[in-house]
Amino acid sequence: MTDLVKLRIDAAIRGKWNIGFFAAGGVFWLAATVIGNTVTLEQARIFWIVGTFLILPVAVIFSRLFGADPFTKGNVLGELVGYTHMSVIAMTFPILIATALFMPEALLLVMAIVYCLDFFVMSWAFGSRLFGIHAAIRVITVSLIWFAFPDWRLTIMPAFVALLYVGTVAVIPSLRRRWLLEQQGKAHG
Repeated sequence: MTDLVKLRIDAAIRGKWNIGFFAAGGVFWLAATVIGNTVTLEQARIFWIVGTFLILPVAVIFSRLFGADPFTKGNVLGELVGYTHMSVIAMTFPILIATALFMPEALLLVMAIVYCLDFFVMSWAFGSRLFGIHAAIRVITVSLIWFAFPDWRLTIMPAFVALLYVGTVAVIPSLRRRWLLEQQGKAHG
C-alpha cells in the first residue's frame, strides 16, 4: 500500500470526506434561497456575503455531529484540501465583493461556481470522483439556469445547489464505506 493510499484512508476515516462541510454548504444554499425570496436584492447580497463567513463554524458543528475531524490535522491531504479551499475563498473574495456591489443579480451564480473550484482537488485527494462530478453538475446547471431561465436565478438556482449538497451528503457515507472496503481488499488481496 502506497503512502498516498494510506493518507487517503486516514482522511476518509477521520475526516469522512468533509461531510460536515457539505452539510454546511447545504444549509448556506438553503438560507440563500430563502433570503433571495424574502428580502430585496440589495439586502440579500449583504446576507449572502456575510453568510459565507458562517459556513466554517457551521461545518465544524456538523463535522462533530457526523463524528468527523473537520481539519484532519497531521494528514497532508487534509491540509491540502483545507489550504486549497481557503485559497479559493480568499482569492475570489474581491470578485464576490465586486459582483455584490456592481452586479448583485449575478452574485449567486458567481458563488455557486467559485465555491466549488477546489472540488477537483478534493476528488484527487480523497480518491473519489464524487466531488468533481458534484462541481461539474453544479457549474453546468447553474450556468444553464442563469442564461436560459433568468426568472429562476433567485429561486431554482440556489435551491438546486442546496439539493445537490444534500444529495452529496446523502451518498458520502455509502460511497466512502465502499471505497474503504475496496482499499482494504487491495491491501489484503
